[in-house]
Amino acid sequence: MKRPAIPDPIVVSLVGGQPEKEAVRVAPSAVLADLRQPKVDEFIQARSLKPKSEQAYRRDLQYFMEWTEQSWGNVTRRQVAQFKQFLLQEKQLAPSSVNRILRTLKSFYKWMLLSQYVSTDPTTGVQQEKVPEPQSQELEDEEVDRIYAAIAEVSKDPVRDRALFSVLLHGLRAEEAINLNLEDYDGEQVMIREAKHDSVGEVPLTRQARLDINAYVEQRQAQAAVIGQELVPDSPLFVSNSNRSKGKRLTYWGVQEVMNLLSEHTGIALHAHRGRHTFCTNLIVKLEMDTALAMELSRHRDIRSFKRYTNRKNKLAAKRAFLKANDLVALSPQAD
Repeated sequence: MKRPAIPDPIVVSLVGGQPEKEAVRVAPSAVLADLRQPKVDEFIQARSLKPKSEQAYRRDLQYFMEWTEQSWGNVTRRQVAQFKQFLLQEKQLAPSSVNRILRTLKSFYKWMLLSQYVSTDPTTGVQQEKVPEPQSQELEDEEVDRIYAAIAEVSKDPVRDRALFSVLLHGLRAEEAINLNLEDYDGEQVMIREAKHDSVGEVPLTRQARLDINAYVEQRQAQAAVIGQELVPDSPLFVSNSNRSKGKRLTYWGVQEVMNLLSEHTGIALHAHRGRHTFCTNLIVKLEMDTALAMELSRHRDIRSFKRYTNRKNKLAAKRAFLKANDLVALSPQAD
């Protein structure tokens, strides 16, 4: 027997305990839209997310909720595929951004399925967009030397900027470097206490990097003594020299300002993250370190993002093998 159609919900306002004469008819979509957000909130609460990650998850799911008023349980695979095309063609998002949103949606529906809020996962079978494999943007040795020379020539605080660049060349992200406190450096290594994807850990430093940081810490101590201050363990390691924020923790934009100055002087396309690329590439290519150990030192959690460095190693290894084989052929006696 065919079930009778469910009528649209009606909102009845009570005045003095009695319903008003005119009831307001509400569209089903408005009610369903109101019911979707609590599921998103519950999904977020079920995960241990940092503020930035939570914001990203909410933004990605909001894309979908703005695209359709369909309830979560009524979404079909075809609609998810259409949503993907909407992001690519109408919103004109980059394939990597579309893939991120789809991963969020897949993660949400996986949780919905496990929580028994839905019986099927409409994201199953919806393929992500193909994106070019990311390439390593490491600095050549000659470029590193030019950057150090430029620091000595044009930097407003060459001691600080040399220490900063040396730290970045050990695989630290810009945000990790500026979050360092004096207590996070023990003379041998730095401790990363807050990092992207929880990639915290200890980073051993080369002798030259230790010398650079020691020189900067001594400069900081001398400057503090002049004004009668004492550096404490939780003082920021890197501080700003600008008139507006002198002595305060160096910001991400302060780091980028240094990189821009050095880039302009050397002609090298320089940004802070190139130091991380250089560190990872050197671990794999120069030191020929095992991939697992290199990922541990660079605090990588995803083998997919680290693949750019192993690819670089494989390309160089193939090139060397080719040249070696050709040399052997050239040296071998000619057949009669």
